[in-house]
Amino acid sequence: MSEAGSQPPDYILQRWQAARAELKKLKGDALLVTYFPDVSWLTGFEGDDSWALLTPDQVWLISDFRYAEQIARECPWVHAVMRKKRLSEELIKICKKCKIRTLAVQEESVSLRQQAAIKEFTVPAGIRLKAVLEILVKLRNIKDSHEIALIEQAVTIAEHSFEALKAHLKAGQTENEIAGLLVYEMRRRGASNASFDPIVAAAANGSLPHYRPGAVKMQNNSALLVDWGALYNGYRSDLTRMIFMGDPPRKIREIYQVVLEAQQAAIAAIKPDVAGKKIDKIAHDIITKAGYGKCFGHSLGHGVGRDIHEQVSLSQRGDVILKPGMIVTVEPGIYLPGVGGVRIEDDILVTQSGCRVLSSLPKTLNSAWL
Repeated sequence: MSEAGSQPPDYILQRWQAARAELKKLKGDALLVTYFPDVSWLTGFEGDDSWALLTPDQVWLISDFRYAEQIARECPWVHAVMRKKRLSEELIKICKKCKIRTLAVQEESVSLRQQAAIKEFTVPAGIRLKAVLEILVKLRNIKDSHEIALIEQAVTIAEHSFEALKAHLKAGQTENEIAGLLVYEMRRRGASNASFDPIVAAAANGSLPHYRPGAVKMQNNSALLVDWGALYNGYRSDLTRMIFMGDPPRKIREIYQVVLEAQQAAIAAIKPDVAGKKIDKIAHDIITKAGYGKCFGHSLGHGVGRDIHEQVSLSQRGDVILKPGMIVTVEPGIYLPGVGGVRIEDDILVTQSGCRVLSSLPKTLNSAWL
């Protein structure tokens, strides 16, 4: 067990303050954080397989020997515990030390097995467990300036990598090869990995929104749909662009213009205090009016940050009201089985007076050609 060794940066202190304010509302003595993106957000630790415990005056990080040096480098401001037994056993030691009587646990991320393991030690000690839902997730919806800068860098890496990829594309390359080259270019530019497995869909495969690349080769006079992002210092970007080699099918060029119009209209409407479902409706209405409503079956966008899909949504099923600091994707698409599909996606920051598009890759019809 090690004592905290330095003062955290202001953005970490602000997160602790916000989380403690929520904990106080819940009348809990401590909050157990088991969902790792939340652990990272709260502590600054970018490892894995660790829990955090937030009390009114301390932040504990329960990990193990593999991460001891990394924790000392990345977050010397936490009280670090390198466990030799189960996480739950180390947890109860800290709870006893801090005289915790009511322990709030993350309902959305504690598995039944973990819950049983925690109860094995907390119940005999007279510690009451209190299930709480999405406390830190809701705080993470609003990005601070530190997070925005990291996401902007993730966007920049993704964009530069895509431009480098386009310079090396040629007919005969497989979807798998192209996806691998894209990941290589991102890691070469400082990404720790891709945000997710890239979607690289050649020709008719573009009609599958979450297609996984395979052995299909890119051909002349066809379209390629590329959905990708970079993971940088724990934060993710998410973009989609089309690439045309030669003269793609006329229908693809036709729906491209419809998708682009829908995306631009939706982005123009993003501002604080607007419902996410209203933005979604703007794009769907344009695509429906053009006769392709049944070919756009997913929501318009989602939040992005430490997770590739965060709670904020631009969807008819959601009840999100946009606030400054939220970052969302805007990604309308039209999918035609047997022909292909078109999707255009950018990452958008909600500002005090409107919004700012974080990505800058061109997206006119002409820009899609190699």
